[in-house]
Amino acid sequence: MAVIALAGVPGSPGVTTTALALLRTWPLEGWRMLLAECDPDGGAVLSGALEGRVPADRGLRNLAVSSRRQGQELVASFWTQLIAVDSRPGAERNRLLLPGLTDPRQASSLSPVWGQLADLFTGIEQHQHDVLIDLGRSGAFGASGVLAARAEAVLMVVRGTLRSVHAAKARVGMLRTVLDSSSGAGSGVKGLAALLITEGPYGQQEVSAELGIPVIATLPYRPKEAAVLSDGAPEDRRFAGCELMRGTRTAVDSIQRHVAEQRIRVAAPLHDRLGVSGHAR
Repeated sequence: MAVIALAGVPGSPGVTTTALALLRTWPLEGWRMLLAECDPDGGAVLSGALEGRVPADRGLRNLAVSSRRQGQELVASFWTQLIAVDSRPGAERNRLLLPGLTDPRQASSLSPVWGQLADLFTGIEQHQHDVLIDLGRSGAFGASGVLAARAEAVLMVVRGTLRSVHAAKARVGMLRTVLDSSSGAGSGVKGLAALLITEGPYGQQEVSAELGIPVIATLPYRPKEAAVLSDGAPEDRRFAGCELMRGTRTAVDSIQRHVAEQRIRVAAPLHDRLGVSGHAR
């Protein structure tokens, strides 16, 4: 019941790794969770976590052809481009991936796609899907910025280092402009928050004060555990209970509360405009 965009800064802050951790820990409760790699600089999951085991014949690039025709055709094509992240025999297709670009040069052909994708994600709840959008370090701006503008929450992934916080501050300022100027169905600036990876000397309060947005969750800095998600490092049966994944489950709770608060806030003005009988004043 959520459309959540994740954005980052230069210097490998861990956006895709964070997105994959959220994908794997998000409670489904009869729904499906989809991770869409919408970073114009290219996707990382096929060659990283999936180690090239899945052919790169499906994904975002294929939607460019459909977008040149009617939007309904893109919607139909979209569902054929998804792959199941858990490919074990008998596993259900409940955690899905829309693979990203294999070549950044392909991004120039996607200008018509971003808006149609934003429309699709806005209405995807009727198909009982939640969506995580990996925007990488540049996808929240330019033509693909509509995905951030239409999301219910935009989370800036940042580390507690001076370099990361400094870079994030500039990006937050840019995001404010994107969200302020949006007339879409998103939550606006109020939906903007940070997700802090606990590397470096700066904690939640310091990062929040510097960026001017709330830090709604933290993830532990565990490089060896993160390598399972970023590079397909060997995963043993204890991985599901490791510190990184435990921390991600706690972060999911905080993110869900943040989204719920935005829904209530966005719905309140509409409620105020309605009379007791439910008709507009």
